[in-house]
Amino acid sequence: MRYVVTGRVQPERADVRFSPIEWKVPDQGRVVVQCDSSQITVLLDLTSTDGWVTAYVQAEHFASMVISALGFSLGFSYSIEILQATQEDGTPHVIGVGPNGGGEPSPLGFGLHEPIFFRAFYLANQNIFFRFALRDFMRAIKDPVDCATYCYRAVESIKSAFVGGWNEMHAALDTNREKIDTMIKVYADPVRHGNWAEAPALNSAERLKMLTFTRDILVKYLEFVSPAPDDNGFGKPDPGV
Repeated sequence: MRYVVTGRVQPERADVRFSPIEWKVPDQGRVVVQCDSSQITVLLDLTSTDGWVTAYVQAEHFASMVISALGFSLGFSYSIEILQATQEDGTPHVIGVGPNGGGEPSPLGFGLHEPIFFRAFYLANQNIFFRFALRDFMRAIKDPVDCATYCYRAVESIKSAFVGGWNEMHAALDTNREKIDTMIKVYADPVRHGNWAEAPALNSAERLKMLTFTRDILVKYLEFVSPAPDDNGFGKPDPGV
């Protein structure tokens, strides 16, 4: 299926621009990428593009290739934000900030999010391991290509918060290494070691399971270190501070 995917190069103020670059993908079709005033457009004319989620992932992958090469040549750091995928018949799909480009509500969110928000903020402010685990988890949600790498690093951060490492973490949080290996590590290891050719395929449903599994470990750690009190007003900022 043919898609036109649009987005922008960050930082947008860099005013990135280049003429259309077209290349063939063997046995699939062609891709065209162009950019004007940091607004990037990707034409996907590929047999493997089976829906807007795939188009989003593919467009980010191909656009990043071009932008990374350009940034490398200039010595600048650029990134890609994909905003919309439009089908051949004109149907648009706005890319959300949830997993796999989904919109609201996110399947990873909490119904009553404010108590979790304040508890997570206060713990992150005091605990460097949780702080960077949250940051990696945010990256995992946004980046379908490196999702497994960021998920595994988030779990490793929680592990490092325990003096006894993995064994102490498993005992405290009721986790186990076999499930972590099966759910995350098997996907993350090849990428972490630069062996992209051996990386197992990871579809959108598997990414969501991985993200949910990682989130649950972060929640277990939050409950272990900072259990929710009975007071419903927990987490509200002290107006006297």
